[in-house]
Amino acid sequence: MTSNPHHSDPYHSGQWNLGRFVKTLSFFGAIPFLSSVDWFQQWFGSRPDPKVARTVMTAATERETRQGTEMILVAGAAGRVGQQVVQQLERSYAVQAVIETDLSQVSAGIESVTAGIYCADTAEWAREQTLKTWLQNLNLLNLAYQPIFNFAQPPADLEEIWGALDDVVMGGVSESGIQLKDGVAEFSGIVSTANSGGFASIRTRNFEPPLDLAEFDGIALRVKGDGNRYKFMLRTETRWDGIAYCYSFDTVANQWITVPIPFSALIPVFRAKTVSDRAFDPAQVTALQVMLSKFEYDGALNPRFAAGAFQLQLSSIRAYRPGVNSKFVLVIPQAEPSEPLEQLVQQSGIPYTIVRPTQLTETPGGQPLRVEQGSLTGQVSTADVAALCIAALEHSEARNVSLAVTTETNATENQCAVGDWACLFQAANAKLA
Repeated sequence: MTSNPHHSDPYHSGQWNLGRFVKTLSFFGAIPFLSSVDWFQQWFGSRPDPKVARTVMTAATERETRQGTEMILVAGAAGRVGQQVVQQLERSYAVQAVIETDLSQVSAGIESVTAGIYCADTAEWAREQTLKTWLQNLNLLNLAYQPIFNFAQPPADLEEIWGALDDVVMGGVSESGIQLKDGVAEFSGIVSTANSGGFASIRTRNFEPPLDLAEFDGIALRVKGDGNRYKFMLRTETRWDGIAYCYSFDTVANQWITVPIPFSALIPVFRAKTVSDRAFDPAQVTALQVMLSKFEYDGALNPRFAAGAFQLQLSSIRAYRPGVNSKFVLVIPQAEPSEPLEQLVQQSGIPYTIVRPTQLTETPGGQPLRVEQGSLTGQVSTADVAALCIAALEHSEARNVSLAVTTETNATENQCAVGDWACLFQAANAKLA
């Protein structure tokens, strides 16, 4: 949905609600005395002492200790590419080779898998439902991302953690809320520009102690929106009206997307105006907030804002680690229909690489390769395709890209030495740019 932010507001009617104003301030502890009084909070259906213990969340910042050797799962291990992948992986990794598509045959060891290479070069493994089942059951998402909120398995007292924070606090009449529906959190309501308002949001109460996200590079949201542009905000102060670190993101109507939010891209803002010399401290995150606002920053208007009803579904809020490599490689020959399979992988939220080889041969490997984010012609050795797949798990340059691969027959165009995977992946990214 794209709309003119200057259009008339059909939701202009309505009067300011004093009760909601007091309830909002009380929920977030902005009225120090009354916020701690039992009967006053119970009057508004809440509880006193509005702070959130970290233990109510989904093991948000418990640092994982990984033990043992990395286990790579190879699905479709009996195929031409799969056999080569297994053979080469066994030199350096523990391997779980899977021949049958029935997931129950390997469920006992699936929890130890740290990455997967899915070889769809045979008919049974190229089925859309087969790939979907494997993506859903491999625990690869949590290896790349640390959950903060997983709304498929929400804390029991979600309504005591998240609350509405709308423009009622400044005289507006917008109204929103958060509720659980079918394993997702739904942020929805009506946003109005009446009374000089124009924003609706949900915010957590303050975390105590603060979240320590210092070992992470950013936040990843899994959302399905309505086409509006929203803001995600992190706070590092316990003050009710302090600095917020903001990131604006566009949604695609009725489509699940993963939104990466690098900490380095956060904008420090106070009351919608940017401030300088206020670096974000990821070790002191006190609250999270999601907002739909008429305004961007410093008076600029949100170009994708529409007054009226809105809805944003959230599946998860996760922190992601620095330099995360691909955790899932899909191999599907360029000659095969691949769009449904590629979309499944791209929408899974798992860091991925898609490898689309040209005509496969059994010639010896070690040939110079040409890799591009487009279509190619020619032939390529299964041994070289297997080596490329393994390299994709080891190089961050290959993360979240779809690559066609063939043997390079023009020596003058080949600028990367055989086996220089970083060079090859960087070259493919450069051609796209």
